[in-house]
Amino acid sequence: MRKNIYVLVLLSLMLLGSSCNIENEDDPINEYGNIDLNKVPYNKLSDYSFFTGDMNELNPGQGVYSYDLTAPLFSDYTAKERFIYLPEGTNMEYQGDFSVLNFPIGTIIIKNFIYYKDVRDKSLGRTIIETRLLVRKETKWKPFLYKWNDEQTEATRLIVGGTATASTIIENGNLKEITRYVIPRELDCRTCHNLNKEMTPIGLKPANLNRPMEDDLSLNQMDNFVEQGILNGSPVSMSQIPDYSDSTLGPIIRGRAYLDANCAFCHRQGGTANANGLYINWDFEGEKIHTGIFKIPTNYNAPQLQYDIVPGNPDESILLYRMTQTEAPDVMPQIGRSINHNEGIEIIREYIYNIE
Repeated sequence: MRKNIYVLVLLSLMLLGSSCNIENEDDPINEYGNIDLNKVPYNKLSDYSFFTGDMNELNPGQGVYSYDLTAPLFSDYTAKERFIYLPEGTNMEYQGDFSVLNFPIGTIIIKNFIYYKDVRDKSLGRTIIETRLLVRKETKWKPFLYKWNDEQTEATRLIVGGTATASTIIENGNLKEITRYVIPRELDCRTCHNLNKEMTPIGLKPANLNRPMEDDLSLNQMDNFVEQGILNGSPVSMSQIPDYSDSTLGPIIRGRAYLDANCAFCHRQGGTANANGLYINWDFEGEKIHTGIFKIPTNYNAPQLQYDIVPGNPDESILLYRMTQTEAPDVMPQIGRSINHNEGIEIIREYIYNIE
C-alpha cells in the first residue's frame, strides 16, 4: 500500500514539473538572436535564429520586422518576403524621402525568393529558392546568399552562385516555366548595390516604404515602424513612389515607377552605370536627355536603333528593345532575370508611346 502511494506521489511530481516547462501564451515568442558579427556569415541560415517554429514558414522572431515595397524589382516572377533584423535597443534613422534609411551596425536585411504553385491560391504550396542577406558590418555592408534544400528545412550558404528550375501560375492564370533561375554569386551583388563605389541597400527608402501594411491596410508601414520604436526622424508626410502594377494610374507615372524599381539602382547618379549618363530614378530632376529622350548610348550599339527613348515610338527605342532580350550583352538588367517580364514590357511600351 505504501509502495503504491509512493508511486502516485512520484508521478504527480513528474507531471507538475513537466507542466512548468510549458510556455505561457503571453511569453515572448523567442529571445533576441544575439548575432555575433565576428562570426557572420554562418554556414546555415538557421544559425541566425531569424524565424520561429518551422523555418520555412518564415515567422519572424524578436527583433525581426517584415516590410514591403510600393514598387518592387522583378525577379523571374518570384514572390518575395522581406525582413529587417535590428540588434536589440537599436533603431533606423530617416535621412530623406529618397535616401535609404540609416541602419545601425548589426542590421541584417533579409530577402526570401519564393515560387508559389499558384499565386492566386497560396494555400496550394510554395518553394523557397534562396534567401539573401545584406549585413551591416562595422565599416561596410556585406552580402551573403543561402540556397534552400529540396526538403525546405534548411538553407546553406552559396558563395559562387547556382541555378534552379521552377514554375508558377501568375495573377492572370498563365503558367510561367523558369528553366534557369540564377542565384547570383555574392560578388555579383555589388553590381546593383552600388552607390558612389560603396555597397548599400536599394529598396529601403521612405518613398518606397510609404505604403499600407500588408496585413492591415488601415496602418501605414512607416507609421508602424515609428509606433514600434524602431524608426526615428520620420516626417508626418512624405513622397511615395507609386505601385506600377496599378492599372488605374497613368502610363507616364507607371513607367517612371517601373524604371525606378528595375533600372535606376544602376542608372542613377553615383550608380554602377553613372558614366552612361542615363538617370531614370523617380526623383531625378535634371535635363530630359539624361532620362533617355533622344539620348545616344555611350557604350552600346543596337541593330537599327539609335536612341535610348524615341518619344511616341517604343519600337525604335533601345530601352524597350533591351527589356525584350534575355541574353548578354543585350539583356537589361544585366543580372537578376532570365525571362522577360511581359507585363513590365507593356508598361514601358505605353510609357514611351505617351511621352511627348
